[in-house]
Amino acid sequence: MKKILIFVSNGFESLELSPFIDVFGWNNIIGNKKIFSQICAIHEQLNATWNLKIIPEINLKKDPIDLDEFDALIIPGGFGKAGFFNDIQSPELKSLLNHFIISNKIVIGICTGALALAINGFLKNVPATTYLLDNNRYFNQLINYGAIPVREDIVISGNIITSSGPSTSIDLAFYLLKCLTDEKNVLLIKKNMGFLK
Repeated sequence: MKKILIFVSNGFESLELSPFIDVFGWNNIIGNKKIFSQICAIHEQLNATWNLKIIPEINLKKDPIDLDEFDALIIPGGFGKAGFFNDIQSPELKSLLNHFIISNKIVIGICTGALALAINGFLKNVPATTYLLDNNRYFNQLINYGAIPVREDIVISGNIITSSGPSTSIDLAFYLLKCLTDEKNVLLIKKNMGFLK
């Protein structure tokens, strides 16, 4: 059995979370059937930017967690006005990142989720991307944190993967599924979800 951990912050972008829940949910019905996702956070309840509320399965402030059980860490992006940047600077997330990166496990930062890696010091001299619009204000921050900024939608640098926005999430979910299973399984899931005719 394999497991993925999804760190979700207040102000999260729901489209950057839902593809991982859906793709791995479909996988557990008709595909490999041995990969489970769990949402963790530093709050009892999470509020998305667009009025969606969820309850995480793991509260990092009080629930025990064995990080060795997990094969990948996903960090969806979000909006600062809803508290996103406060959450990604938490010691709990820094501890998660430290474990996954030192263990050479897959870490995916989507959109402003890439800045979670940068702010916590894990993108120094690492090629990376983040949100490319809004006058480049987020993209330009990569330089301030010592990353090597790459103006592409998805940047894969070893076990660290960063992306530029919500539109990349479904591709990243399928990419992660391929990493944890194989291409044949991914094609089965894509076909049954209607992505292939």
